[in-house]
Amino acid sequence: MADSTKGALEFLEQLRKERDELNVLIGGIEKRLGISSAEKPEIQDPSASGPKVKVSIGEVPIGFFHNLSQHAAAEKLLGLNPGQPLATQEMLDAFRKSGMNLNPKNAATILYTALSRNPKFERVAGKAWGLAEWYPERRGEQKKTEAEPEPKRRGRKPSSAKADTAHNDG
Repeated sequence: MADSTKGALEFLEQLRKERDELNVLIGGIEKRLGISSAEKPEIQDPSASGPKVKVSIGEVPIGFFHNLSQHAAAEKLLGLNPGQPLATQEMLDAFRKSGMNLNPKNAATILYTALSRNPKFERVAGKAWGLAEWYPERRGEQKKTEAEPEPKRRGRKPSSAKADTAHNDG
């Protein structure tokens, strides 16, 4: 009995430490959102939507990105901490921790290229990546700067073979 009580007390102490860390994180988020500790926004009961597993970027478990492409894995990784962009190397470190196979010679180039070609990602401050949905104002700027599409041509242009036969028939 003493062993089970000791184990329960250790577990309780671990949970208290985690709670203290969570309170610090929650305080930081509230500060960013301009919410004082007294006025809390209404949050839906998390148990209503089913259990969710939280994973921090530093503690990505093995297999977390199993069978995902690099851009899909990056989207999943960025989704862990919404609004917090990550550098290419930080993403690669998380991928490696999860056991994802990466080309050691040019992994950074491959990931950079994959993210830069995907409209779901936004380059932030020239050194990190975020999800484009975090920056809706940037999407509006991009739409304004895009060139007008060329007007479509009407009718069909005859091919050179048809044009040649038309002259020989007459």
